[in-house]
Amino acid sequence: MSRRNAREAAVKIIFQNEFVDTRLIPEEGMSGEILDAESMLAMYLNSISEEEGQKLETQYLLNVLAGVPRVVEELDQLILAHSKDWTLDRMAKMDLAILRVAIYEMKYMPDIPVSVSINEAVELAKQFSYPEAGAFVNGVLGSVSRQ
Repeated sequence: MSRRNAREAAVKIIFQNEFVDTRLIPEEGMSGEILDAESMLAMYLNSISEEEGQKLETQYLLNVLAGVPRVVEELDQLILAHSKDWTLDRMAKMDLAILRVAIYEMKYMPDIPVSVSINEAVELAKQFSYPEAGAFVNGVLGSVSRQ
């Protein structure tokens, strides 16, 4: 099981939730309730291969998927406070998802070293965002970590 793969999955799911209403589409037997972390994980696992799913550290993923939405306003305030002259609507949605996951780890998951959270976030930004995103994410997270 890999935390790196689970972190990438968490970022992808949180990114997707920026564009998709996280309420279930009412179908037979469904009431349109808000998706919980387990439902989000199940939907994600259904979209990937079984082999890829086995590589995920599911407890980490459930923790992040349950925690980030619960404290998203707090995370966003930290992002705004440490990203000079930026607003959330001007930020790339992928960068926002990466920052939310990394700051959540830094604040609420003491078993993960801050340097690991920052490094992994920078690598994800380089992989999934625009060319300068790694520097932007590094700057914001470095500032948050010094607070």
